Amino acid sequence: MTRKTPEKRSSPEKYNLCLMRHGVAAERADREGPLEDAKRPLTPEGKLKLKAIARGLEAIGVEFDWVVTSPLKRAVETGEVVAESIAAEAPRDHCEALAPGSGSAQEVIDFLSQRRDRTRVLLVGHEPDLSGLASELVGAGRSAQLAFKKGACCLISFDGFPSQSPGQLSWWLTPRILRKLSS
Repeated sequence: MTRKTPEKRSSPEKYNLCLMRHGVAAERADREGPLEDAKRPLTPEGKLKLKAIARGLEAIGVEFDWVVTSPLKRAVETGEVVAESIAAEAPRDHCEALAPGSGSAQEVIDFLSQRRDRTRVLLVGHEPDLSGLASELVGAGRSAQLAFKKGACCLISFDGFPSQSPGQLSWWLTPRILRKLSS
């Protein structure tokens, strides 16, 4: 009598979506006058803190194969600082749905669906939209009280590409904790 071995089911690949709020940016007005919100850069201190945050992410083994940011300068610069530290080869793109007040969770997912082969993604955005996106992605709805400090980061994992099923919040780290992990 031959014994049948159970068929191995191929499990779907994990899809890891890391959400990060941009770093500390220049004020809306400086000595030269008002500064257009979309053009506000990171401050030198903001860049230093982000480099430490990126080292903290690296220390816990985070890797990215795609960096997607809001088109606003401070978010783009945040993505660049993090990518230079831990994802130098990762392609970088801008997603209009990550701009403040611009898009829905579905619009972000639609954008990500263009490259389903990239399964370790960093999204850099703004508050309060980013906390709303995180809440929706884990199935908590927009009313959940999740908030990102500047440079804070969370990881939401999905079995396969994010679809109608909620993801699992794997971790949520403050910028201070991430910087401590870097030392």
